[in-house]
Formats: sequence, C-alpha cells, structure tokens
Amino acid sequence: MNFLTEHKIEQYADLVSRIEEINAENEKTADALKSVEKRLADMAVLMKHVTTYQKTKTVYEAYRRAKDKDTYRAKQESSLILHEAAAKALKAAGVTKLPNLAAMQEEYGKLQAQKEALYTDYGKLKKQVKEYDVIKQNIDSILRLEKEPERGRETERLQ
Repeated sequence: MNFLTEHKIEQYADLVSRIEEINAENEKTADALKSVEKRLADMAVLMKHVTTYQKTKTVYEAYRRAKDKDTYRAKQESSLILHEAAAKALKAAGVTKLPNLAAMQEEYGKLQAQKEALYTDYGKLKKQVKEYDVIKQNIDSILRLEKEPERGRETERLQ
C-alpha cells in the first residue's frame, strides 16, 4: 500500500496503465539499444575495412606500377589479398569515397557512450517492470482472497 501511495496510484486501472507505460518504455529502450548495437557492429566492420584498405593501398599501387606483376604479387601476396578483400567489402557496402577514419572513430565513441546510457536506462526500467509486476501480483492475490470468501458464503447459503 505504501508503494501505491508513494507513486500516487489510487485505482487498479492506474496501476495497469502505469505498468503498460513502463513496459512500452522498456521495449522502446530495448529497440534503441539494439539499433545502436547494430550500428556499432556495422561501423566496427567498416572501420576495419577502411583501415586495411589504407594500410595496403601503397602496396597495391606499387603492384599496379610493377613491370613484373607476377613476381611482385608473389612477394606481397598477403597484402594484396587483404587490399582486394577490403576494396570488395567497401564496394559491397556502397562506399564510393573513403570515409574519414577519425570522424568514424569519434562517432563510434559517441555511440558507445549512448549505448552505455541506454544500458543504464534499460536496467532501471527492467527493475521497475519487475517491481510493478510484484505489486500487481500482490494486489491481484489480495483481491482474489477478498472475493473467494464471498463466493464461499454464497454456496453455503444455497445448500
């Protein structure tokens, strides 16, 4: 009863609506968290490909200028394979102009901070959902106990 008074819940309908609100907030936060996590994962892969592309670009350019391409390729095959794979992945991702790695790292850091804040909110909301569910279960059991004796009395009168 103290919980209900503290949270200014005067009717059962108010409790149910508050639980629905908290559940909606919880789902919204969970969706936002999933979205941020997906963006972080996508950015991490993209940053990896950009970094690999940049590191191996000079080797690839030297290969293209080389007179004996087969010999050069044999010496630098691992770097060339990495460059070609990174270029293919960037092209598949729809990247036409190489993005600024520093800007991507900054955005990644901001997203990481946003993810932490969302995790904090999500944890609080999850705790609130559990708390309200327990309160609702308690109230439901109290209401059932009050109704059951009445039914028992009615059956006694009929007999």
